[in-house]
Amino acid sequence: MITNEQVISIGRITRTHGKRGEIQCLTNNEYWDNADATYLILSIDNILVPFRVLDWRGKGSDSLIFQLDRITDEQMAQPLIGCQAYMLVSDMNEEDEVMPTWQSLLGYRVLDTDQGELGTITDVDETTINTLITIDNDQLIPLHEDFIIDIDQDNKLLTICLPFIFNAR
Repeated sequence: MITNEQVISIGRITRTHGKRGEIQCLTNNEYWDNADATYLILSIDNILVPFRVLDWRGKGSDSLIFQLDRITDEQMAQPLIGCQAYMLVSDMNEEDEVMPTWQSLLGYRVLDTDQGELGTITDVDETTINTLITIDNDQLIPLHEDFIIDIDQDNKLLTICLPFIFNAR
């Protein structure tokens, strides 16, 4: 089973492309371009599912078109729209610096500078432009770089300062 620690986000599947089952991925970095990867990993129902890449090509400066094994027509590709796309960290070019992903925060405790400890992150939703984390009491909290004070990887602690207009409790 593939874990969140083994993958790095490369973007999100935005649409099908053509009639042969190709999919288009809006990328947020150049990791795939620089790698020699064989598998594209998609998050389907919060499960990381590998797909063997038969062919891929760039489209513009921020999109990739993938032809995946066993996805042979538009109907088979349609359910993949909206999935987060990842690649294995082990496939990355050694010169690429690995930036932490939002998904890597799963299991971290959340500490707000004003409200104290809020809970533990149980889910990260990146399906919309506004990333949301779910903490173990089912509260949704917006996650944005401007809110983050510190990420303590050793103690798995995310310290945030939520805007005064947002009350997590």
